[in-house]
Amino acid sequence: MTAIRTDLGRRVELVSMDPRGEDISIGLYVSEDASGPLATVHSYSSRPGTPARLAEVAAAMCALGGLEPAGPARVRFACGTWHNAAARRLFIEAARDDPATPATPGALELDDARTDQRISVRHAGGGAYRVQALGASEQTPSRAPAIARAMAKLAELDIVPGEATRVSFACGTRHDELVGLLLARAQNLRQVLREEEQQSTRGVLAAPSAQE
Repeated sequence: MTAIRTDLGRRVELVSMDPRGEDISIGLYVSEDASGPLATVHSYSSRPGTPARLAEVAAAMCALGGLEPAGPARVRFACGTWHNAAARRLFIEAARDDPATPATPGALELDDARTDQRISVRHAGGGAYRVQALGASEQTPSRAPAIARAMAKLAELDIVPGEATRVSFACGTRHDELVGLLLARAQNLRQVLREEEQQSTRGVLAAPSAQE
């Protein structure tokens, strides 16, 4: 029987059945070391291929969200802090990513299907980003404020006071890859929240003996 590890820190997210990893349970844990917060992608499954699958998810987190590798199946934010909501979302997206194709970060500009506006996000200095909407009119109000609010909700970002289209990371550091991921999901906030609710009701990480 695999022993339960006590060095992983606290679990912040769970994929209870990984469809790309033979339905094993994979957890994201965060602890502290001398360099700051350290995240570990871990599973108690003893199935062959599990270590490789954990490494795939960790690598996808780096590619999709701009995190830095910090050891086998371990990653950290380059800013040296921990963005919990963003990390949880990134972990879920990384587990969904197809390992057969190279993982690439989301674009900072895309078309909004609801309004035919072109939505873009531009770095505004430090950890701040401004959302813009090209094609807004009196008949079709700008989607930029709604997109900014959705991004803030998804990753617990700050809305800059008095600026409804500007969000910022509390660390004051640039996070372009994360912003690209958030922008793609912000267009369908309700769907994302429904998915999160479903994910939260799928149980807890199985005991080691149940994953062999």
